[in-house]
Amino acid sequence: MRPRVFQHSGFFLLLLAVTCFILTPTLAHVPVFGGEGKSPETAIQIEDPAKSRVFYGQLAFGDIRYYSFNMEKGERIILGLIVPVEQGNQDFTPGLILIGPGFENGGQSPERLEVPEGYGAKVLSYNLPESPVYEGFTPSTFYSLSRLDMEAPESGTYYVAVSAVQGTGVAREEDSVQEENTQGRETPEKGNYGVVLGYRETFTLKEWITTPLSQIKVYRWEGQSLLLIFTPLALTLAAGFVAIYLKRETVAGLSLASISGTLAGIFFLGTGASYIFQMLLSLSKSSYSPEIFITFILILASTGLGVAAIALSLKDKRYGTGSIRKRLYFFALGIAGLLLWAGLLIGPFLAFEAALLPGNVKNNV
Repeated sequence: MRPRVFQHSGFFLLLLAVTCFILTPTLAHVPVFGGEGKSPETAIQIEDPAKSRVFYGQLAFGDIRYYSFNMEKGERIILGLIVPVEQGNQDFTPGLILIGPGFENGGQSPERLEVPEGYGAKVLSYNLPESPVYEGFTPSTFYSLSRLDMEAPESGTYYVAVSAVQGTGVAREEDSVQEENTQGRETPEKGNYGVVLGYRETFTLKEWITTPLSQIKVYRWEGQSLLLIFTPLALTLAAGFVAIYLKRETVAGLSLASISGTLAGIFFLGTGASYIFQMLLSLSKSSYSPEIFITFILILASTGLGVAAIALSLKDKRYGTGSIRKRLYFFALGIAGLLLWAGLLIGPFLAFEAALLPGNVKNNV
């Protein structure tokens, strides 16, 4: 007799996916990559500056990168600057400058900074924290150098400048201490940064579904190699293929739908292994954070999807014959995989394939 839990597992998985889809955007940022922005005239234009996003980029020492957005008087401006842990430890600490109407010049601006006529520049103070910030969704770590929360003094176009020019910033008492601690270190020629902008946590469906691809870009931004990023997934896939080889006589009797479902489960488990690896790697650089529970939820979700997909594929071969129930379960697994970022898009595709393939067609292994 089949386990009773499978009679309703698809509905529970779909409910879990929809719940996470509704709740998790309240804590996550949309990652954005690329852009030039070498002057205010060619600034990277940002639509809807209230939407919470992180604009990732790379800046050579001595350069300035510009972003622009439109604001109405009294609207809230949330702005911040982050850098990867490794580059923060290498003393890559760029400055952040907000340029706009109604500002009085404040702080030490670089001579190369271009300020439109009638505008003022507000240079944000920056400080390298003692401990990096742990982010639970990716998961990843970074240094938060500066943050600003204010209302726009006037309506108009505002510019954000990220400056890697030496001397950019606001004088602070601890500056002399920091300079003493960094003397003798070699300043990097270029470094990665992230501009945090906005406060309204919303995702388009495309942004949500493609988050696994953005996670890979974030890991690359941190300085990880592709080999390191994909090692947990590769090891999980290798273990799965070894298990399939050892049970090849059993696998030979499975349908193509069951094979697809099993592979989907392996990819889901690989995502869980990747989350565990990245969590441990991030925690080795930072202190404990409550956001670790977000990572635990993602680990449990990916692992649960993997176990469910493999169990549905391998247990009780007669189950689902002549009915659409098993197909609905695999459709639910595919949807849940997309919404919970499990399987690197490949897992959900294989789950959908398992739902569509005829259950009585055998493979040729």
